[in-house]
Amino acid sequence: MKLGPVAVGTVLVALALSGCGGSSTSSRRTTTTERTASSGPGSAAVTPPPGTPAALRGPHGGVLLAGDLKGFVPQGYRAPSASVESWVAEFPPERRASEAARLKALGFVAGITEQLGPPQGGGATGEAISVVEQFRSAHGANGEVAAQRKQALARGDSTFVVPGIPGARGFGSSTGGPPDANVAFPAGAYYYLVGFSSSAAKRSQLITAAQRLYRRVHG
Repeated sequence: MKLGPVAVGTVLVALALSGCGGSSTSSRRTTTTERTASSGPGSAAVTPPPGTPAALRGPHGGVLLAGDLKGFVPQGYRAPSASVESWVAEFPPERRASEAARLKALGFVAGITEQLGPPQGGGATGEAISVVEQFRSAHGANGEVAAQRKQALARGDSTFVVPGIPGARGFGSSTGGPPDANVAFPAGAYYYLVGFSSSAAKRSQLITAAQRLYRRVHG
């Protein structure tokens, strides 16, 4: 996840965290995090903020929990989006129209992004995200996985295998800054992406985190 406009840019770097809600760490811009937590930032789970669509509050709206990705704990959410226009608002102006058209064609319904970071006082550095996008059908979720992988290849990311998750795709980079990695996968009409930008995290740890999330949201 190259943080900066998903998956998926500009990074947490500008979160990755610089572009649309569904991009990888390397594609989004950092925004203010909403810290609506059940037991405070850094707890096992962070309560979704007001306005989160009901479909993203149930099991299918699952995001990473503390303990899923080694060295990272939930810190809060970005504001939820229930329209394509709000979901792409963080993209550079010149990309918003094309991304909005692409997501509308796929049947985008809603999305939310959780931000994660090292525990307070842990001394570690880096950032991570957990994204959920709801589409009208499985076709849309599968299409989003394919689109994010295509964008990753276009910016020079390498790919890696993600076992145990049907349809999952892994991509990332170890050049031009802290190493980053993303795993995107579909589950029914939902698209999920988890990623990090950190010198302390490993792709194998991200794969384990994605597998844990898949087991919670699948079925």
